[in-house]
Amino acid sequence: MNKPIYNFEIKAFYCLIELKINDILVFCHYEENGSIWVDWPINQYMLEAGIQSFEVKILPYKNHETLSEKAQLEVGIHSVDADDDSRIEILERKEVSISDKQQLPAFIHKGTFNAKIPYKNTGWKNSMNIEKEDGKKLLSEILQWNSKLLNIYTSSNIEEYNKIYTDRDKEFAAAYYIEYEKNTSDVFHSKFKHLTALPNDLYQLVFYAGGKLASVKLPNELPGFTYDPKIKDENGLGISLILFFHRKKQGEPLEIIR
Repeated sequence: MNKPIYNFEIKAFYCLIELKINDILVFCHYEENGSIWVDWPINQYMLEAGIQSFEVKILPYKNHETLSEKAQLEVGIHSVDADDDSRIEILERKEVSISDKQQLPAFIHKGTFNAKIPYKNTGWKNSMNIEKEDGKKLLSEILQWNSKLLNIYTSSNIEEYNKIYTDRDKEFAAAYYIEYEKNTSDVFHSKFKHLTALPNDLYQLVFYAGGKLASVKLPNELPGFTYDPKIKDENGLGISLILFFHRKKQGEPLEIIR
């Protein structure tokens, strides 16, 4: 397999789900709909070949202090070749044993696997540990991106869009074996000009990748910013931007890397 695309498979019942790859929150499911079954691509969170870590956390439904007796979790990892769709089971999907469910406020299943990927992305590998910085100043710096990104999307500023997303998009292209091309104004929906930002005080500062990545997070959402339509009706369109920031060197501004 020359161009493997790794997918993390989760099948769960009667619980909420959070998935971390290499200490980065990459997927969450907070809907109380009985069950979920998902294959989630994870290449962009693996910088180079070798041992990768994963953590699956299951949580009880809202207004419940412990897991349901009916809570179940199955996990697996497989890779699919980008060229011919051939498939290899890396970790065969199977049920995770959970004892004394009704006594647990949460349950975490951890593990590692070996990824045989041909690309190498720099990502946050050599970045500063920003968790050691002043939390209030760091939060303020990230929150400045709330209005900055809103202006980019409402004004369809493709030049600035490409400027802030170039590193991320180049590494994403490498991780999925596609040729990088600059984005065009097609990335902006006509309704984006009617977006409005959520208040900054709704967001909480969060850290990932051993403190080398930071972002802000709303409850029950992936890290990043959410923008609502100014008029909330059936024609309105909002967006959620999944974002992770890093600082390449001390004294340099934060940049978007995922």
